[in-house]
Amino acid sequence: MSRRNGDLVVVTGANGFVGRHVVNRLAQAGYPLRALVRDSSRYSPPPEVTIAEADLVRAETVTGALEGAGTVIHCAALTANLKEPYPGAYQNVNGLGTENLAVAAKAAGVRRLVVVSGLGTQPAAAGTYMATRWALEEAVRKSRIPHVILQPSVQFGDGAEFVAALARLIRTSPVVPALGGGRTRFQPIWIDDVVTCVERSITDDALLNRAHAIGGSEYLTFKEILQAIAEVMGKRRLILPLPLSLARLQARLLSAVMSHPPLTSATLELFAFDNATDLDAVERTFGFRPRGLREHLRVHGVAG
Repeated sequence: MSRRNGDLVVVTGANGFVGRHVVNRLAQAGYPLRALVRDSSRYSPPPEVTIAEADLVRAETVTGALEGAGTVIHCAALTANLKEPYPGAYQNVNGLGTENLAVAAKAAGVRRLVVVSGLGTQPAAAGTYMATRWALEEAVRKSRIPHVILQPSVQFGDGAEFVAALARLIRTSPVVPALGGGRTRFQPIWIDDVVTCVERSITDDALLNRAHAIGGSEYLTFKEILQAIAEVMGKRRLILPLPLSLARLQARLLSAVMSHPPLTSATLELFAFDNATDLDAVERTFGFRPRGLREHLRVHGVAG
């Protein structure tokens, strides 16, 4: 597989969950890499990776960070599990930040954008989290730079907050709420499999200019995910349905008093639809079978 003649790859959000895994994999594969972060003092990349500081919402900081890049892998976004630090932050980072990145990439002569979005992204009402994720994708499409948009379901693996947050709840509470009744279906995907899709998106022209929904090898309801985590932890827990209306109230209250609430209103938007795609989506498009969550938990536990 060609590496586009050693072109520089820039990874945004390099110190985040997805970005960290992308940088580590591509560094091991020998790609020339530049990690783009807001604060370099809080980031330690592999020794062969250079660092550039930039804040995507400040357009003037971005252009120089992309100089010489052939490919940009965009992993910088405010994800739904994070409390909005100020009103409009989701839109500023996800929407405006990606617009600034696309403009700078065009000016720098970047030839490919690979973007990590999320499964189920679609047009949504202004002021919702989903609207900001749609704005992220639209900024990429409107740039007219050749691009690949990856839309993973919820992710698990080393450092994944989705599993870690549920494990903390199961560890400390004898009664565990199943949001929305626990019936929402997910297709959890291993972070290493997401990174494999990212890496192949750098060079595979057949993937260009489309959004690719990706998920793991099994469908699980939210209740089944809770049961799988509790089982591997050796915990017997009572799982009770929590209507989304009550969960929204709880999320608002928690966000009002906590800087890192265990539940956000943005997260609850992801329970309004089945977070799943075709079971063979990854195998059909990327040529390999992804790992399943229950298989992973049996081997690695909740911390792996």
